[in-house]
Amino acid sequence: MSGHIPVIQPIDKAPSRPRLLARGFTRRCAWCGDRKAYFTGWFQRQERCQACGHSYRRGDEAFELGAVTANIILTFLSLLLTILVLVVATAPDVPVVGVVVAAAAVGLLGPAIFYPVSFTLWQAVDLWMRRPTEAELAGISDATL
Repeated sequence: MSGHIPVIQPIDKAPSRPRLLARGFTRRCAWCGDRKAYFTGWFQRQERCQACGHSYRRGDEAFELGAVTANIILTFLSLLLTILVLVVATAPDVPVVGVVVAAAAVGLLGPAIFYPVSFTLWQAVDLWMRRPTEAELAGISDATL
């Protein structure tokens, strides 16, 4: 897909809020639900969805800040869940070193694992908070702040 810029496709109706979140959590485009979305590789993303052409930024130049925040939240929740499960599963003789090693592994790998999901999830949250305009749905323009 080198250099190919997809034409923005109109969207008949904005997806429901639960559908937006489901698409975001599964690394799909929040607009159209396509699996390719904005990623050509795990860490390689492009400005627009490969299927529908909608921009993930929606006119917000600081969009990555929300995606980074989503990544941090997902990583911290994974850390908390890892520690909780290990402590509950091994109580009353909790192997502290094992729990620390497992938590460190989750803390180090989490941001890389959640990288693409954080972008699609944040786009879904953004569409939840700032509903698409008629021009966005028609594929005429991007949102503005």
